[in-house]
Amino acid sequence: MKQKILLSLIALFSLFALGAFVANLNVTNTTSTFNRLIALHQIEDLRRGLLEKILKAQSDLYVVNTPLGKDLNLIIENVFSLEASARGCLACHHNPQVTAALETTKDLIHDYQEALSFYITASANKERIEALKREASLIGNRIITNTDRMILTANKKIKLMTRQTLAKVEAARRTLLYTLSAAFLFGVLISVYLVRSMTVPVRDLVAATRRIAAGELGYRLPTAYKAEFGELADHLNMMSLALRENYTSLKEEIAERRQTEEALLESRERFALAARAANDGLWDWNLKTDVFYLSPRWKLLLGFAEDEVGNGFEEWLALVHSEDRNQLQTKIYAHIDGHTRHFEDEYRIRHKDGSYRWMLCKGVAVRDLSGNAYRIAGSQTDITEQRAAQEQLLHDAFHDGLTDLPNRALFMNRLKHAINTAQRHPDYLYAVLFLDLDRFKVINDSLGHLAGDKLLLVVSQRLLDFLRPTDTVARLGGDEFAILLEDIRDYGDAITIAQRIITELPLPILIAGQETFTTASIGIAFSSEDYERPEQLLRDADLAMYQAKANGKARYEIFHQAMHQETIQRLRMETELRRGIENHELCVHYQPIYSLRAKRTTGFEALVRWSPPGRELVPPDDFISLAEETGLITDIGDWIISAACSNASRWAKKFPTDFPLTVNVNLSSREFVPGLCEKIMTTLSLSGIDPSVVRLELTESTIMADPELAAHLLRQLKAMGVGLLIDDFGTGYSSLSHLQRFPFDVLKIDRSFVKDVHLEREKLEIVKTIIDLAHNLKMTVVAEGVETAAEFNLLAELGCEYVQGFFIAEPLDADALDSYIQTEAMQQRPLRLEVRQ
Repeated sequence: MKQKILLSLIALFSLFALGAFVANLNVTNTTSTFNRLIALHQIEDLRRGLLEKILKAQSDLYVVNTPLGKDLNLIIENVFSLEASARGCLACHHNPQVTAALETTKDLIHDYQEALSFYITASANKERIEALKREASLIGNRIITNTDRMILTANKKIKLMTRQTLAKVEAARRTLLYTLSAAFLFGVLISVYLVRSMTVPVRDLVAATRRIAAGELGYRLPTAYKAEFGELADHLNMMSLALRENYTSLKEEIAERRQTEEALLESRERFALAARAANDGLWDWNLKTDVFYLSPRWKLLLGFAEDEVGNGFEEWLALVHSEDRNQLQTKIYAHIDGHTRHFEDEYRIRHKDGSYRWMLCKGVAVRDLSGNAYRIAGSQTDITEQRAAQEQLLHDAFHDGLTDLPNRALFMNRLKHAINTAQRHPDYLYAVLFLDLDRFKVINDSLGHLAGDKLLLVVSQRLLDFLRPTDTVARLGGDEFAILLEDIRDYGDAITIAQRIITELPLPILIAGQETFTTASIGIAFSSEDYERPEQLLRDADLAMYQAKANGKARYEIFHQAMHQETIQRLRMETELRRGIENHELCVHYQPIYSLRAKRTTGFEALVRWSPPGRELVPPDDFISLAEETGLITDIGDWIISAACSNASRWAKKFPTDFPLTVNVNLSSREFVPGLCEKIMTTLSLSGIDPSVVRLELTESTIMADPELAAHLLRQLKAMGVGLLIDDFGTGYSSLSHLQRFPFDVLKIDRSFVKDVHLEREKLEIVKTIIDLAHNLKMTVVAEGVETAAEFNLLAELGCEYVQGFFIAEPLDADALDSYIQTEAMQQRPLRLEVRQ
């Protein structure tokens, strides 16, 4: 609306300004014309004066020397005045024609003057005087004639200019009248438009407010306006709706307040009863009157009778622990001053028996319209047991449940603190010892988990005895411990502690009436500015511990960077091995097994090889242990079983013999799990070979990982018709009970006993004993690693049935093996294939 009014006024003022400009322009033109007309009349007056003076001179000339004549000097004065009038006329004209006429008149006046002069001064006879008089008179007549002609011409021009000027005045009058009329009409239209634009919405708004004031809440203006009136109408509609809603809410609130007031009297009595029966103590402080109230229950929570504690804030504070008193006061006054929405604090307060109890106190202030608190009230709850439970939970979160030593989380926190301290103080030294018990699993499995727990408790206490109070020993899990030695003088202190642990930890421990011993392998990592996170330090100490185990156990190793590089190399090999399995880079080479009795080759041992692109073959000793550690051995084993069965089926069809072709497959401990029988049965079905063709080899360590499960699985395999061999006999438990308990068909002597058996008597006795033992148990014997003729001949003398090794033949790839089998077939010798991972 403001914009409309402003634009209308600007248009109206613009129209008036245009009219004023046009009027001013016409007035200026008209004034200029009038000025010119006046100037012409003035010139005409000069001409008339000139004519009058000439006529006067002529008149005086004719009547001179008569009774009517005047003095002759008067004629002379009139003639000279004629010249002055002529010069005045000449000065007012600039038109060449008029100027020329005036010049002629001026010359005639000059001649007239001379003629009169001759006439006046003449002393001739009368005729001569009359002649001079006539001559002067003729000149005067010519002047009159010229002047009269100029007067007539000027009168015509004056009349014409007068008519033109009057016409311009009339046109200016009409223009001004039209402009004023248009401005008046436009002003009237704008006024009507503005009045309607303002009065109609105002009238509707006034009517709407009257209806709303009359109680018609929720009334809405049906017409939509623009600009400010539209916004005002929208606000009015919103206000009307809000008034209706608020009025409805107000009526409901009034009804609720009436019900509340009715229930208030009843609730006061109920509150009084609840305050007496409540488990929490109540308190109330009237800030205006400074009256403080403590409920009987509040006092009873502290063991006091109602009259044994006064009702006062100071009496309350006097019971609060001195370390918590300032905090309690600060929080209460902060809430009273309006800095907090409510008051809440936990503090210790003295019980009547002298002990301190933990209390949770809550409260809220009541404020006036200005926001000033005039009353505050609240409750007090005994949370001693909850605090104890929380502290216990916090303790349990950072401590081992069995040994009560710090756990990994707390140890890492303290190690982080040590790293930060070393970064601030370069001369600050610390060390981490990573400790793992040797043979703990054997003790745990043989004596039971309770005995294992007792052993861990004793080891924990001994480790605490070895350390200073400022050091930290933590149980990381299982039989792994970590020790943080802080602020040591030099790294020799950490080595001294490690040596003491290695020396004194193996002292006898009596568990379940039996003496038990344990040792520990320790890895040590020293502080360094390269460490930024505790995980890095613990990782390096762990690597050093594994190196200690690999070097013989019951010893310590200090971390050096090469250990980390070896780990990185191992991770890289794992990645490459995974990729190699996916890309089918594994292959099998076969080594013949020779029968000493039949004097011919009766089988083959398949050796897994890894053939990375662009590199030499990787022997199994370089990656099988890694595969077992990472679980990749399962995928490798599945592939080998499938490949061995498939090749056995192909070779049996391609090179038929008098005896069935059998395949021996070694299983790792990760493969020897429930579901093995179903997997082998599926593979046999796909390859189409008889189960008796497959023979499985297992080590003693694989069997003893879970003897009960091993016995169950071996019985199932035996029932399927699969042959069973125990591999590397003599390097594991080497117990006769194992051979009797498990249904093995073949025993394989490890190559460590076969090598140089003809030179070392001790090895000879061992091999002889093993062969005799196997024969007594109705088992055949295979000797591995035969590389010389002396070893071959001696084993034949001892009654060994089969041998294999480089002396017989080196491992062969698939093409070479086909040639080897074909040669054997041409000699009509039965074959037996043995596949080994």
